[in-house]
Parts: sequence; structure tokens; C-alpha cells
Amino acid sequence: MSESSSATVRADILQKYPDLFGTKTIGGRQANVEALIARLTRATRDEFAALMQARHQLHDRVARRQGQYDFLDASTQVSDPDGNRATVGDIRQGMLDGFFGRQTPKAWRVASSVPIPADTMKPGLEGTGPSIDLGMAFGALNSGASQWMWDWEDAGGDYKAQLYEAWANLKKILAHEWDGKPYEHPKKNRTYRIEAAKEQWPTIFHRVAGLHLRNRQVFVDGQETPGIIPGLVIHALNNYESQKKNGSGIYYYIPKLESWQEATLVGTLLKTLEEAMGVPRGTIKIKTLNERAEFALQQEVIEWVLRENLIGPNVGRWDYINSREDMFHHDPSMVFPNPSAVTMTEPSMSYYTRRNALLALLAGAMPIGGMAAQMQNPRAPENDSKALRDIWFDKLRERLTGLFVINGTLHDTYRQSWVATVSPDYVAAGRESLVTDFKDLQRVVDQATPQEKERLESLGLLKNGRISPMELSESDLTVEKLWTPQARQQLLARPNGPTTEDGMRYAMYMATEFMYQQLHGNNAAAIDDPLTGNRFMNDLATYEIFWHFLYLTVFHGAELTDDGRYSKKGERVTPQLFVKLIDERRETVKELFKTLNQKYEDTDAELVLQVLKRQVVDDTDGKLVPQKRWIKYGSRVLLSLVEQSAADREAILDAIFTRTREELVKSVAQAGSGSRDTARRALAAHDYVYDVFESTEGVAA
Repeated sequence: MSESSSATVRADILQKYPDLFGTKTIGGRQANVEALIARLTRATRDEFAALMQARHQLHDRVARRQGQYDFLDASTQVSDPDGNRATVGDIRQGMLDGFFGRQTPKAWRVASSVPIPADTMKPGLEGTGPSIDLGMAFGALNSGASQWMWDWEDAGGDYKAQLYEAWANLKKILAHEWDGKPYEHPKKNRTYRIEAAKEQWPTIFHRVAGLHLRNRQVFVDGQETPGIIPGLVIHALNNYESQKKNGSGIYYYIPKLESWQEATLVGTLLKTLEEAMGVPRGTIKIKTLNERAEFALQQEVIEWVLRENLIGPNVGRWDYINSREDMFHHDPSMVFPNPSAVTMTEPSMSYYTRRNALLALLAGAMPIGGMAAQMQNPRAPENDSKALRDIWFDKLRERLTGLFVINGTLHDTYRQSWVATVSPDYVAAGRESLVTDFKDLQRVVDQATPQEKERLESLGLLKNGRISPMELSESDLTVEKLWTPQARQQLLARPNGPTTEDGMRYAMYMATEFMYQQLHGNNAAAIDDPLTGNRFMNDLATYEIFWHFLYLTVFHGAELTDDGRYSKKGERVTPQLFVKLIDERRETVKELFKTLNQKYEDTDAELVLQVLKRQVVDDTDGKLVPQKRWIKYGSRVLLSLVEQSAADREAILDAIFTRTREELVKSVAQAGSGSRDTARRALAAHDYVYDVFESTEGVAA
């Protein structure tokens, strides 16, 4: 096979992880990893570009008041990966017809060809994390979690060879090559073993990269591939036979979808992958993350588009907050309050959680709850009891939120949810509410404190201390009543809460702590929370919340609701205030490094502060002003800097924050041989951050 007809894998990756690539045999049928990656990439390259640009075009139309974020018009024509077409109105009516058992031509249900596998529906707590470290991977299998999502997106980035090390680990684990064998950890001086019997392992899922991310080690026609494509192909072709022997299957999490068109693209990739493997349509199953408000507005249509492969939608808390910051970044009235003030009991978050469950139920899908991010803090073990209680309450609240009585029949929907750690105590704390049969659930509720019961009563989940499912009749569940302006407003509403200098200080702390970790290849970082003393898992999604909050408070000059060290209640946030907080943070970090006997200048700490500063303010003309360039995914700035030299990092930052694309193209053309590579990297970073796509001939699309 010629190199031009296949994907090209970076030489060091191919040399170290050859077993992940090449030709695989599935049920007697052969499929080549590199060739399939190339075929999928070439077939969808133009669509990827168009859909990523469409996200920005929608933002621009809304900002110009030429449109608004809303439910889809009932007359909109929608197509699925199998060539079926329907109007949005017919999809909605067909979902309701299917739920109520009406035998109509419009009626539909998810997974009609290949049913949802039983092992994906086990009640309990899901864990998540990368399988880069075998010790952590073994801990995941021993955790008692019902499902485990090995993460190749937020937690498992493409730093150095992390993706491939993780995939190699997973392949060996699923093939049982580590069963009964000790693993001597080279750094922790500790021995790990898989203690759980195969029957007790969590059901394995694999979260692929979002459509907005690229793979930096696999190329087609000289271009980086969309990150989702190698993720789908490598996992499926390497692990299908093992998972079949294990009585399981190839299951994915699909993150950050924003439209039915994006869902159709994903469905097309899945269908083509199934065809290449020679398995029946719908064999590969997926959970989708309902983590963008754009997804929530189109949930029923996305469920229809992906119905052959769909298990259900998952509540994505952090991105749901950040997506509204992104959608309304042009609107000063929508600047969110301090991030710490927006919890899952906030009305818009509560409504979104319940609607996710209801629309999944109506389609025959299984909804999954959200992440409890609390982790053990070895430096503050006295806080463990509160963290455990917070997880316990969070999962109880979620279980109760998913209870519906429709036409007198109980529907108990949220039986799975997430936790951020493999610690058995933490898994057990969240598990109780999810695995308890409904007939015994009141006993769990009775364990709540008066304050906890009061919170549940305020959400309408309890009535006089008793479980109170949402009661609905067939007349409540109509197209006219489910997609109303009031429902749209409840999904998109700005949360109430304070905007304070301390809130900015907290956001800066959380953002910079994560940025430092990410620049060293750690996309899932446990960060101590200065507000509570707990430790929380943070990833690219939480980072986006914090830095976008800072950007928006500065850009729109948000009004402060309390006095601060440098400001007074009623004053507006200014670039100068932000820079004062940056300077304050610098001094704090320097003092911290002194206690660690580490020289500040020998770390990336100053780079982190400079990146954050340039994201939020601009002083290229000697005057400090808000940064005008909005970046939808700031994580792509960090990903552009990872593994680059100091000189290239500076060129990349200039390309992203100060230079025009025309200037960058000219720089590439005029650069000498010694600087041309740097100029090209700077242009590539700019295009990646702002979704500018090149054709194979190198002309901007």
C-alpha cells in the first residue's frame, strides 16, 4: 500500500506502538488502521471544515441580531447517516408516538436495529480518566464502578506519546494480558494488580476527541487528522474481538456536539466504521454528552439522527455553563456571575438536567447524570467527610430529578452518574442512591439532614419529606407544550449570583493552576479548592469556564457586587484591575516556589500568566484595553504551545493575539530557511485556534 493512499503515523509513534496499526482481522474480515483513517478523513474533511466554521457563523448572526439561539423550526428538513429524511416536527411527533406506543409512520425509538446492550445499562457510578498510567488503570478496574470511561479528550491529551501509551495499555488490559500479573510502577515504588474478576470489571467506554480537536501524530495528505477519527478507528479495530470475547462491545462517548448536522457527521463515521468491520448497523454504541446548550436546543433531533447507535445523553455540567458564556459572549446582560456561584441546584442547571432525562426517556434512551468532581485531598484529610457527603447528596438529587410518573406509570431514569476518582470510599458514597431500588429509595432520602431535605424540597423533588416524582399526563407531553419560548428561556437563562473581585481571583487561580498542568501534559488535574479545602478534578472544560468568565467581566466591564481589595461595590471591572490580579498572582506563586526551593524563572509559571493576560487584555499599542479576539476554545491555545520551543511559543502567541492572517501568510512567504518552520507553525496555530481550514493544495478554504 503506498503512503499516499494511507495515513502517515509519526515515525516515533509507529516504531514504539506498532501493534496499534496495520491490518486487523475482525470476524475473518481484514481492515487496515491507517487506510481506514485516511478514507474517513478524506471523505469528511470538507464537512469538518464547514461545520466548524458554521459554529462561528451562527455566533456572528446572533451578535448582529440576525438570529437567536432557539429550538429548531418544525419545518426544518433533517437527514440521518442512512439517508432518511424528516422534518423536525415529524421527528418530535414520532418520538412521542413511539413513547406512547402509537403505531404511526412517524413513530421511532432509539436502537431499533441492535438493542442497547445490557452491560451498558448497569445502575451505578461511572468513573473516568486516562489509561496512560497502568496503576491508575488497574485502580479503575478494581474501583467498583459500574462503567469506566477511558478518556481521550479532556483527560487524555496528545502530549508526547500519551494517547498511544494509553491505547496500548487498554488493548492489553481488554485482551487480559495483565490478568494475574503484578505491575511494578517505575516511579511510585508500588505494585499494582487487577484484583477484580472479569465479571466485576466496569463496562468500558472510550471518549474520543471532540470535532474541534486535531491529532498531531497522524497525518493524511500532509495535514493533521481530526482527533475523533484515529480515536474511533484505533479502538474499534484493535479491541472489537477482545470485547466480543468479554461479552461486551465497542462503546464510545461522543463529546461537544452542537447541532444535528454535526451528529450526522459522527453517525456517518460510525456507519462507515461498522461497514469496514463487517458488523451489523448499530453494533457500535455511543453515549453523547449533552454538554453544550446548542445540543440541548436540538436534543430530540440529535437523538433521532444517532438513533441506531445511541444509548443515551449524559449531563455535561461544566461545558453547559461554558457554552452559554460562549454563545452570549457578545451580550453584556449575559455575563455570568462568579463560577463558584453556579451549582447544579441553580434553576437553569436543574431544568437542563431534568429535560435531558425527559427527552431521553421519550426517545427510549437512557440518560446519564453529571460529574461529581470531589477528590480526596491528602493534604487536608479532615475535609474528606464533607466531600463524601457532597457526592452522596449530588447523586441523590440527580436520581430524584430523573423520576417521572407519566399516565400513572413510574419512570426511573437517572440510574448512572459520574465520579472523578477511583477511591473506593468516594465511589461508594455516590453509588448508594443510584443502585438502590425505587421501593427502598425513601430510606436513602430519610438519611438526609434537614438542610439537605430543604434543598430537595425547594427543587420540587420532595414534598413534606417524601419523594415527589414529576407527574405528567399524555396531554402534557405534546409538541406544542415541550418546545415553547418558556422552555428555551429556562435552558438559556443567566444564573443569578455575585460578581466580585474575589470571584475573579478564584477564577484566575483555577485557570492558571490548570494551565500549568496542561502545558506539562496533564489534561486532568486535581486542584485544591481554596474556597472549601476540598480537591476537585479540573479539565479543559473547567478551564474554559474560568478564563471565559475573566474575559467577559473585563470585556463588558461587569459591575462588581461587593467591595474588594482594589475595588468598590458598584465599580466596573477594568483591564487595569485584571492586571493587578495577575501581578498579585505572580507574587503569590513566587512565594510558593520559594517554599519548594524552586526558582520561579525555571518554570512555566510566567508563561502561564502571560498567556492568560493576552487572552483577556491587549496592550500592543501601549494602552491597556480588553482583548477583542474571542476564542471559543482557549484550550487550543495551550495545545498549540505544548512541546514547542520558547521562540516558537512567542511567535505562536503573536499569531493568535496580535497579527492578522494576511500578515502571517506573508511572513511564511518571506521567511528565510532558518525561520520558515517557525512562521509556518505560527500560521498553523492561528488557523487551528480560529477554525481556518486549508485545502490539500494549501489554500485557505
